[in-house]
Amino acid sequence: MSYSNPRHEGRLILIPNLRDAFAILHVSEAPSGSIESALEGAECNPLYRVDEVGSRNDRDLFNFPFLVFANGDPWHEANDYLLSLMRDKAPASRRTDDVRRRASKLLDYLLFCEDNNLDWLDFSGARPPLRPTYKYFYHLINESSRSNQVINQYTAAVYHFYKYVSEHWYDLDMKRVDTIKQVRFIVQSPKGMKVIDAEKRSQTRRTPPSSSVPLGFVREDGEDLRPLYNREFGAFLGAIRNEKEWTALERLILLTSLMTGARKQTVLTIRLKHLKNFTEDKLLPEGAYKLHAGPRTGIDTKFDKPQQLYIPQQLAEELVTLSRSPMMKKRRQKFRARMETEHPGLTINEDDMYLFLSDQGNCYYMAKSDPRYTIVKSPQSGQVTETIKKKLVQKISGEFPKDFSYHWLRATYAFQLYQRLQVLVEKGLMQSGEVIDFVQRRLHHDFRETTENYLKLFKMTHQKVVAQEIWESKLFSNGGYSVLKLEMQDE
Repeated sequence: MSYSNPRHEGRLILIPNLRDAFAILHVSEAPSGSIESALEGAECNPLYRVDEVGSRNDRDLFNFPFLVFANGDPWHEANDYLLSLMRDKAPASRRTDDVRRRASKLLDYLLFCEDNNLDWLDFSGARPPLRPTYKYFYHLINESSRSNQVINQYTAAVYHFYKYVSEHWYDLDMKRVDTIKQVRFIVQSPKGMKVIDAEKRSQTRRTPPSSSVPLGFVREDGEDLRPLYNREFGAFLGAIRNEKEWTALERLILLTSLMTGARKQTVLTIRLKHLKNFTEDKLLPEGAYKLHAGPRTGIDTKFDKPQQLYIPQQLAEELVTLSRSPMMKKRRQKFRARMETEHPGLTINEDDMYLFLSDQGNCYYMAKSDPRYTIVKSPQSGQVTETIKKKLVQKISGEFPKDFSYHWLRATYAFQLYQRLQVLVEKGLMQSGEVIDFVQRRLHHDFRETTENYLKLFKMTHQKVVAQEIWESKLFSNGGYSVLKLEMQDE
């Protein structure tokens, strides 16, 4: 069950279906093309609704936040601001998660004003500490347990709200809301240096710089990960092959990432229609099938980037076998029954069915192309991978890393690929520069620098593993310690 703030009860109301959210209402006249409507719960003259030009089935918003004052009156300015944040979004992107978070922050500010008898529109105080936004800032610093980063998020939400109010509702002097300085800084990126002009608000706290990447790890998408070393990898494979401990579905969720380098949102949104590509005539010479992922494929990718996955033949055959199993057929039946009950009128055809489904008959990760995506409050986001990780750490004995995450399988795939390519380099069949290009394409990195960071780690890891294995084989050969040097060597 998701957390709910008891102070927000009755003050932040979620409207399950805000119908015709962007239509215009007329009271005294009926414009051409308007539709006669009535205001629910009230007796009044008819209203006339004019829908947006070109709008069809995308006029509604779901789970939209609505804020009210302590006396029950709507907070019109805030609600108008929240609606404006959704106005320019494409229908497929009209999830209200961010708007709900902003609404929660604005209500926190309003509650502070009410508790301290402050008028949220009164900025007549001669000095900044006498104005409501500054008082709220000091309250967050001195009386809340929020981190500096979170404090900045709250004050930013309040500032941008006032900026909208000053432009569309009242003649507010934004200089009295917060003190702004124009700053210019240089950012170094893989594309080169870039000069950025930005605003610096006085109501912000200093946040610590991002930590350095730990030794033996690589940072990708803000997460530190590393490959499983060969011995850890062997323990991993040995564990998941135990059919008494692991289901075929769990094993294939792991193997699909391990054999393709795909992230969890990509693995868990594979559909039945994609398995139709696994036919003999489409098998590549390398023994794999090419599978397109990204926009318009039904498979989600990071930042919606088009990708090409290479599914090894054995993995493809096992995925097809899983899809045809009585267990998965039963789960698809549960999926249809749930959808019919919970979302009448919405359907997903057989080809668009998710390959991986839970025993409750639901997907593990809801794709953005799913017809329920903009409707449900909290779509599935791959929690199953965390459950599997905990099981792995518990079941594998020895020195298996406790901080392992599903994303490590992506790095492990890259490390295994690197080791295979190194054999070709040693035989003169491939150049080192070609290895970087190959790995970059398979990992779908935008920048060569990201791939180079991977390869630097792999070279270090590879040398470390080889040295360790050679040393251990010599150390324990014949059960003795003859390899150890007992004499000092002149330096």
